[in-house]
Amino acid sequence: MLRPIVSYHPGLEADINLVLVSQRPLDDHDREVAREAGAILLPQICRADLFALARESGAPFFPNPAVHLSLDGKVGNHRLFADLGLPHPPTVEFADLTSAAKAWEEGRDDVAALGAPLVAKGAGGGMGDNVFLVNNPAELRGLAGRLETYCHRGPSGLVLQRYHAGAVDMRVELLHDAADVYWRRAADEEFRANLCQGGTLIKDGSPAQRQAAVELARRLQKAAGLDLAGVDVIITSQGEPLLLEVNFFFGRRALGGHEVFLERYLNAVRRWLAGQGLEPQRVRLAQDDL
Repeated sequence: MLRPIVSYHPGLEADINLVLVSQRPLDDHDREVAREAGAILLPQICRADLFALARESGAPFFPNPAVHLSLDGKVGNHRLFADLGLPHPPTVEFADLTSAAKAWEEGRDDVAALGAPLVAKGAGGGMGDNVFLVNNPAELRGLAGRLETYCHRGPSGLVLQRYHAGAVDMRVELLHDAADVYWRRAADEEFRANLCQGGTLIKDGSPAQRQAAVELARRLQKAAGLDLAGVDVIITSQGEPLLLEVNFFFGRRALGGHEVFLERYLNAVRRWLAGQGLEPQRVRLAQDDL
């Protein structure tokens, strides 16, 4: 008997479609369908209870949201990179802004080793928000009321991180077995290269930088079990690639917009299904998303 492919992704239609509209609770029908599923397609941003249901079903599922639901945000990303032993800028974690400023004022060795200026990152936020370049402890204290330490899907707090002036900023978009790369150039008098902060997108750059960024992102993907992620990488002036952040819900402009992204996502899902021994054509774009 052919086991159904179940989709919770609003942009993809499969044999059975069960979108969680308006945060509806999972019910007996969801649990029954999951038990019989041949595969489960999760939304790009997945609820913890849906992830638990997919795991308990024993069916393969895509994408794997485990990291997103536990180590999201700036603090969570730092812990992830450190735990996996992957290269990233020297970073010190703090529970709150006051303790971070005090450690800097007192010349604590690990903070002093970061140098100045340094980058202060609150746990939450995205698109370059909640990230600040600070020259001294007084400027760090001045972020009170601006730097947000709460993170919805990861540990709260903040990190202080070494600032690599002149580093090349890159984004590697991972979709299962595909990787797209683009460079980001910061606007004048802005240290953040995020497109939402006025950064410029550059599609073509050094092949050696591309290779280094993709290789590092792939190491992270394999070690963390990622199917879908936007990985921010810098190449330092010494040529060393370093991980900055992992983004699980990211803008689509660099990939050609929403419709192009959905087509790419569908193709990635179909390749994944083929790898599971399932018929890829049983999944298609939802008509409402065309």
